[in-house]
Amino acid sequence: MDFKNANFLNSQVNVLSGNLLPITDNSRFSVINRVYSITTWLIELTYTIALIFGIILSPLEKGLKDGLVSVVVIVEMFFMLMRLYSRKMLMVEMIQKMNVILRSADEIMKDIVKSAIKPIILPFVIYGITNVISVAIWHMQPIMLVFERSTFFYVDYNMPAAFSTEPFSSRVLIPSTIIMSIGGVYLFIKKFGVDVYMMHLVLMLTAQYRYTAAKLTMLFRNLQNSHDESQKRHRSMINRWTEKELRKLCHHQNTVLIMSCILKKLLSVNFSVLYVNNVLRFCFLGIFLTTVPSMSFAEGISVILFAVGSLTQFFLLCSSVQTLLDASTEITDKAFDEGWYQLEPSMKRIFILLIMANNLECRIAAIGKFNLSLPSFMTIINQSYSIALLFLRAT
Repeated sequence: MDFKNANFLNSQVNVLSGNLLPITDNSRFSVINRVYSITTWLIELTYTIALIFGIILSPLEKGLKDGLVSVVVIVEMFFMLMRLYSRKMLMVEMIQKMNVILRSADEIMKDIVKSAIKPIILPFVIYGITNVISVAIWHMQPIMLVFERSTFFYVDYNMPAAFSTEPFSSRVLIPSTIIMSIGGVYLFIKKFGVDVYMMHLVLMLTAQYRYTAAKLTMLFRNLQNSHDESQKRHRSMINRWTEKELRKLCHHQNTVLIMSCILKKLLSVNFSVLYVNNVLRFCFLGIFLTTVPSMSFAEGISVILFAVGSLTQFFLLCSSVQTLLDASTEITDKAFDEGWYQLEPSMKRIFILLIMANNLECRIAAIGKFNLSLPSFMTIINQSYSIALLFLRAT
């Protein structure tokens, strides 16, 4: 087991999106993957330019309601990826330390890693597939207008875009709609890919905290049982072995704490930006949803699926960060009930040091108030709702 093959979804989406974030020790990718990545970025550049001009040239109301969600997603995606690319050496260092642990992992660690990652795979796969379909349907809808008339205007695009002066013919509408559809799908996949990658980092570290807690509990439980069953002459040998294992566990926990510091440097700014950006994103999504009754059935369904998928994705991300926070502060909780006070003084001292380390919670946020967690998820939804109501009343 290593960082790459522990989560097949992360490995596949990282290549499919063209993000090419490090997933191995050397972080090298093939020439084909690099050419593909450049192509995806050129598509996104074309999409972004067309969108900006479309917002400028379209009527103000349409530009704001239909285009701002995509603008927020583009800004979020570009910022987070550029931030990660600029911290490439830190990512490689994190992966190297993780791989050193995983390549010598016992069955307990393998089971804990799988149990940490498995619950998010299916929800993210469903979210990814449904949102790709909904984004494609939303962008492709204007092509149906070809059967109704021969001249078209900027307002005919579902997503604001400008490729030619208006009015324009179907020779412009069809290829431009296809370009916007491909660009919109790749925008989502790139955003999806960076979210999966960050969640993978969080869950892998969560598994290491859980492993320390599980091994510590098992170590004390086995020691107490052996003391009950063995003769006195064997106790000193058992105590020496337990102390040796306990020191190994302390060394492992020290590595985990170093990785948590690296993770904070990598993701703290991204997560704080996600907090602010999602307030705006859900605000504009809420405004967008108010226009669903005036849409066609296919358009309305695609918008609703996209909104539900976005909420689900952000909830899973907040839940994962909350799980990491809880795991980092519960390392010694179960072991505390295993009769550690009956141990040798040297082992008691080591355990007390672990209890002290238990207070070093792994909170990933550049700004304290802008951290991701389950309570902050509800705060973000409430703030978005309030801003959306103010915006709707103002217009």
